Amino acid sequence: MGDIMKYETKRMLKKIKSINYKKMNKIVNIISENNNNKSKLYIKFDIFRNFLKRGIGYTDYFRGDYINLTNEEKNTYVTAKSFYRIMHYLNNYDYVYIFHDKLIFNKFFKEYIKRDYINLKKCTVDQFKDFLDKHDVVFAKDPVGECGHGIKKIEVAKVKDKDKLYEEFINNKQFLVEEEIIQSDELNEINPNVVNSFRVVTLIKDGQAYILNNALRVNQDKANVIGCTNDLYFSFAEDGTIDSNVIDDYGNVYEEHPLTGKKFSEVKVKDVKEAFELCKKAALEVQEVRYVGWDVAFSNKGPVIVEGNEYPGYGIFQFYKLKNKKYGHLKEIQDVIGNEVKNMNLKCVN
Repeated sequence: MGDIMKYETKRMLKKIKSINYKKMNKIVNIISENNNNKSKLYIKFDIFRNFLKRGIGYTDYFRGDYINLTNEEKNTYVTAKSFYRIMHYLNNYDYVYIFHDKLIFNKFFKEYIKRDYINLKKCTVDQFKDFLDKHDVVFAKDPVGECGHGIKKIEVAKVKDKDKLYEEFINNKQFLVEEEIIQSDELNEINPNVVNSFRVVTLIKDGQAYILNNALRVNQDKANVIGCTNDLYFSFAEDGTIDSNVIDDYGNVYEEHPLTGKKFSEVKVKDVKEAFELCKKAALEVQEVRYVGWDVAFSNKGPVIVEGNEYPGYGIFQFYKLKNKKYGHLKEIQDVIGNEVKNMNLKCVN
């Protein structure tokens, strides 16, 4: 427990040092406007008070609508402070390396990724050339990169010097090269410029996998890589219809996609239930890592897993604008594991 306390303290200090005051002030302005112009000074004070008491940052304060929650409701929310304890308890860190490195992940979950790839750490330049000759478009990735960083799209026909490209990838540590995922027509109608990422969070209890939540992340612009930007988010019901509001990072609600004009009320993706089943099956492959966020793509051949994350994330699932909920992600976890949640030593659990 001592190691966890040290990690939490370091994490909190790091969050204080990394405060983006411009973003925080924007969020404070939005909260004030949404609450009859409540004093911005009071909101900042309340953010700081909740940070000290609960370890919740200003972004999660905004997403959870903390200014309007009772203490009992707040106790159902995951915070930056409690999330590490949750993961530490649910995920055996002797096994999370499988998810940290995309090269290891692809080899272990080859049945689920359903695409061709090559490991530049273990291939010759001639093998790399043979791989390129089989594909029209490939993506080079840093195997330990996050948030879309270290990803490059390559149109093979435009490559003039494959030897030089090989050296470039090696020097940039882009050791994983994968064939392109061709997105389904249904998702292309929303945004055809990127393979949109569908996050499905699973949790294992007594050898059975449960789905806690899901959210599709959609680029607003023409970027060809999903990144950590002001994207759009919404969740699906099993029948493929949208069962939430469509929102951005600041809680704005959208009726249609700003780039393509696709009306979200008309969206229906036939493979959502299959994607859920795929993730539940994959979750059972490494049961020592009980709590995983799966990134799924809806391809023209059906749903495929892009990657798995032992750090599933919780922020978007606690955004009150998504489904107008008054409870947080911790309740979703507790609904599956029951009294076991007390083993996490979370002060907010009764």
